[in-house]
Amino acid sequence: MARRIFSLFDEYQSKENAKHTLRGMSENARQGYFNGSTAPFGYKTIEAGRTGAHGRIKKKLDLNPAEAEVVRKIFDFYISGIDGPRIGMKDIAKRLNERGILMRGKLWRVQKIHEVLSSQTYMGLHIFNKFNSKTKQTKDEADWIKVPVPSIIDADLFERATRLRSANMPKMCVPRRETSPNLLTGLLKCDCGASMVVITGKGGQYRYYSCVNRISKGKKACTAKNFPAERLEGLVLDAVRQKVCAPDHMRQIIDALKTELSKTGGAERERIKKLQTELKTIEVAQTRLLEAVETRALDLDMVRDRAQQHKAKKESLLIEMAGLSRKREMPLGIITPKKIDAVSRVLRDRLTTSTPYSRAYLKAVLSEVRLKEDEITISGSRSSLVGLVSSGGNLNMGSVPSFVQDWCPR
Repeated sequence: MARRIFSLFDEYQSKENAKHTLRGMSENARQGYFNGSTAPFGYKTIEAGRTGAHGRIKKKLDLNPAEAEVVRKIFDFYISGIDGPRIGMKDIAKRLNERGILMRGKLWRVQKIHEVLSSQTYMGLHIFNKFNSKTKQTKDEADWIKVPVPSIIDADLFERATRLRSANMPKMCVPRRETSPNLLTGLLKCDCGASMVVITGKGGQYRYYSCVNRISKGKKACTAKNFPAERLEGLVLDAVRQKVCAPDHMRQIIDALKTELSKTGGAERERIKKLQTELKTIEVAQTRLLEAVETRALDLDMVRDRAQQHKAKKESLLIEMAGLSRKREMPLGIITPKKIDAVSRVLRDRLTTSTPYSRAYLKAVLSEVRLKEDEITISGSRSSLVGLVSSGGNLNMGSVPSFVQDWCPR
């Protein structure tokens, strides 16, 4: 009985110490000081000129110029590419290691590249108390403490990288679409609806596109024949170059979009106003909940579920408003016949052979290539083509339309 009583007191004292320690560290973070020994990559710790209660010098985060430049390179590689098209996390790690650019003396790994691309610290907001130290689970955002620090990249660049990472998640995008060296992988569909992938013959001398259903289930599932890869890729490139990227076709698409926007502009404005009213209502409700918790009229646990519902509703409203705003702000007005001709020449020059550039341009313009016996059907997004034309043929169009699919699981 005595041992149990002493154990209970020890456990209680341990929890009390942990609570007081976390409270002290949280207050330290609220005042803008850094809790920890090793600064995140890209930063260094500097003395803040103030001593704590136990005689320790308080510290803040400051930029490490050499490491900060490496962080900027990582974001540039991932979003727009350097000396070529954009590359993924694995290739970024390989390229940095090959150039001798190490992470504080150690080789870069995919996990560390992912940490850099997903850390809000680099846009000037270091988060303390985000994870539970024991369970490693993410805490509620209300418990986070956001500490302003010098930024290495701007918020827009970080947001673009976040959208790109989300769009390339396996749940949203088949990984082979981004990593495959084959031109049409991820775009090519069989008439049965299944994807078509590359198979080889004669020890790798010949390449064919074959239906996944036929490969895995046999001829009864799909009777489509294998199609020579080089011939099919040449036909698709030629069709895109001669038809999709033809100046007349581009003008027709842009003129049609202008007509549609002129007809639906009023309805979209009314819808945006209605969404803004709903958004204000949600924000008022959130404020009232916070006031009720602050005045202790309601317990935090009682309102947590309701707060999450308000948050989800607010996010859905913001997403719909952003979609309508993008449609209204489509840069049709800056597209001139001269610009269309210039972009058409660029695309037709690039889409001659299967290269990393041609793959990137196809993914930017097309959403699907469907093969049915002796017929190829090419589908794509008009808004993506307009964005490509307005950017002068530059794949870095300010967002990530070439990687975000039109559907959303929610």
